[in-house]
Amino acid sequence: MSQIVSGTSFPAIRGTQAKTEYYIVMCPLKRLNKIFTFDESQLPVDQRAQRIINEERIPDIANYILDNRENYVFSALTACISGVSEFVPIGESKHEQKIGTLLIDEDAELFITDGQHRNAAILEAIKADPSLADESISVVFFSNKTLEERQRIFKDLNLYPVKTDSSLSITYDDKPDAILSKTVVFRSEQFTKLVHMEKSNLGSRSKKLVSHSAINKATKYLLGTINQKNYESLIPIATEFWHEVLNNMPAWQLVCEDKASGGDLRDESIHAHAVTLHALGMLGAYLLKHDSQWQKTLKGLSKINWSRSNNAWRGRCVNNNAMTNNRKAAELTCIKIKEFLKVTLTNKEQSAEQAFKGAK
Repeated sequence: MSQIVSGTSFPAIRGTQAKTEYYIVMCPLKRLNKIFTFDESQLPVDQRAQRIINEERIPDIANYILDNRENYVFSALTACISGVSEFVPIGESKHEQKIGTLLIDEDAELFITDGQHRNAAILEAIKADPSLADESISVVFFSNKTLEERQRIFKDLNLYPVKTDSSLSITYDDKPDAILSKTVVFRSEQFTKLVHMEKSNLGSRSKKLVSHSAINKATKYLLGTINQKNYESLIPIATEFWHEVLNNMPAWQLVCEDKASGGDLRDESIHAHAVTLHALGMLGAYLLKHDSQWQKTLKGLSKINWSRSNNAWRGRCVNNNAMTNNRKAAELTCIKIKEFLKVTLTNKEQSAEQAFKGAK
């Protein structure tokens, strides 16, 4: 019979790692604020096994839950029990010994070792959508761990974090802008050869010309607001625009024909870099609105000298022969492309160009 008179209990599965027992439970989200009541992050660093919580991260994670109410996904929280706990199996057989009830004494402290931001965000999301309260998250519990052991668990769980590449994240995303950009790529044999769908930072050996994240962001510059209601109607517009750009980029066509490498083009020119894709997206946004013969205008792209050594790009997207990739660089590059194509600059662009020349 259990020695624990009062406390909390969970249906649990018992496992072993490195000769240490651990327990996996399904915790209703509404119970999280009741079982994790101690804010360890308020202690000095040498007395806790957790980082200080970053309040700025919580709204983003909470919004992720609320914006993806039907398909959000969270990995397990990891927690440690400091105090009395007991696992009561359902029976005597080998399998029955692994399934049972985890009992935790009411005086025990429960420390979140990994997942404090997820926990805080879940509690915030429940305030906005109380229906979340009856859903659950898995929690991995370790018991009888000293502070030093809990610190090591935190360190080990965060030892090899690998953030998903932005291009792969977009490729696997189901947001309207992601669906649009990957549709443009996957429906085109040429763009399938040009665009790397998994990596954003393409090395010199990569045969691909640009990354999916670059074409995705450039397409957002091109089209503006992309949402659930309009993305399907925007697919043919984006497809036509990017193919017209491709048709007027002889070097891109060489990559499609396996006669040139994207890595070689990146070393020599600017048009195989994200900043120029973004600039072309900005250019396209203007042409689609103000130029009924924009396809004809884009023919001028084939006559532009895209070489890094061309002084036209110096200080815009090329600095000390290295590429600069930010919005300002894209805007200044777009201005120069418009000048080459004899396209009218907006008042804002004229001011930006004057400021650029004045700073030289």
